[in-house]
Amino acid sequence: MSPSTIIDVTELIDRRPLGAFQVMIVVLCALVALLDGFDLLAIGVAGPGIAATLHLAAGKLGAVFSTALLGLMSGAFAFGPLADRYGRKPALIGATASFGVFTLCTALSTSLEQLLLYRFLAGVGLGGAMPSLIGLASEYVPRARRSAVVGLMWAGFPLGGTLVGLLASWLIGAFGWQSLFYIGGVLPLMLAAVLGRLLPESIGFLVTNGAAPQQIARLVRRLDPLSPVLPDVRFVVSDERVPGAPVRHLFTQGRTAGTYLLWASYFATFSMLVTNQAWTPILLQGAGIDAAHAAFAVAIFAFGSVFGTLFAGVLVGRFGAPIVLPIGLLASALTLGTVGYASPSIVSVTWLEGLAGLFLGLASSGLIAFSALFYPTAIRSTGVGWAMGFGRLGSFVGPLAIGMLVGSDWRIGNTFVALAAPALVATLFTSILPRAVVSQTQTVQPTVAA
Repeated sequence: MSPSTIIDVTELIDRRPLGAFQVMIVVLCALVALLDGFDLLAIGVAGPGIAATLHLAAGKLGAVFSTALLGLMSGAFAFGPLADRYGRKPALIGATASFGVFTLCTALSTSLEQLLLYRFLAGVGLGGAMPSLIGLASEYVPRARRSAVVGLMWAGFPLGGTLVGLLASWLIGAFGWQSLFYIGGVLPLMLAAVLGRLLPESIGFLVTNGAAPQQIARLVRRLDPLSPVLPDVRFVVSDERVPGAPVRHLFTQGRTAGTYLLWASYFATFSMLVTNQAWTPILLQGAGIDAAHAAFAVAIFAFGSVFGTLFAGVLVGRFGAPIVLPIGLLASALTLGTVGYASPSIVSVTWLEGLAGLFLGLASSGLIAFSALFYPTAIRSTGVGWAMGFGRLGSFVGPLAIGMLVGSDWRIGNTFVALAAPALVATLFTSILPRAVVSQTQTVQPTVAA
């Protein structure tokens, strides 16, 4: 076979600028992330209304928050390997439709038991969507720009939270807390239909799994209309082949230490990110700040996270994870830990929440961008999914822990210090992480489509 009959799709993507086809893929995946963020923050701002409707004590809301996050963790663990085995596209569509259905059901809850069940099932879909969309989008962008594009795409998550914070007071006042979940349920179902029509499967996944050359050729032509796709062409990807169970390969080829450190860093970072979004409205109202201003402060937190997320990939790519991630985490600990002592001044609280969101957005998005580069195509969704699963485990533990503190009548200042403490641990983990993954960089043999 002559070299002219072989097309390396990895090299093809790496040497070309982003085109309209790739931008469409990134935008569609970012919309899923936006709806994920919308749903996750909605339960926090709707919490007081839910508690009033279902006659729940404030401490019970911790179980509601954590049940959804338990679903997120389960979905991330399960859907990552499924996406690597059966394809990113079907996993992403199934997860998006699933969280749409059960978010709608949340609005119809009439008891605590129903609410817990629907939030768990919605969480499974929400958690399952993330590894699929990150894997699919990152595999259509050049490696040199992957961390920046993944960071930009992940900005949809805090942007969804920002929309909830800005719209919540008006929607809840006019239509009740259920309106947030009607919107958060219908939009994912509509988007799932759009994904089925417009979203392609990962071209890297198709090559590594021996898809029909004609199917791959159609995607190559959309990436590069001038590429000479001849009848006898064969397609390859310059990536590692990893036969067998994908989870096992998270600990091969020098990835063991990096995998464990990623899991620990995700756990600490996401425990703060989600716990703050879930509990801050209630904590601030307990400190004498009215519901509208409390929701606005959380919206500014999410808005700050949007900016941190937007620049995370670029900063990590330019200055390196050893500098960017520890600085972002240490700064988030300092700002978030002082929120409680700044109340009831809404101006001070809002500024601190905005800065905390900026730094936590930087850290969380930087971790995601780093992990998308760390794992090869064949196990990327599994690697990202399991790392996010441990992040969701932190998100599950965090609200429960703060709920226990609230139930024990902790002062708001001490509660926010406890909420911010994991960032100090994550600062250490992220400063060690890059040194542990140097051995991961290696030359691999191309994987060829059958």
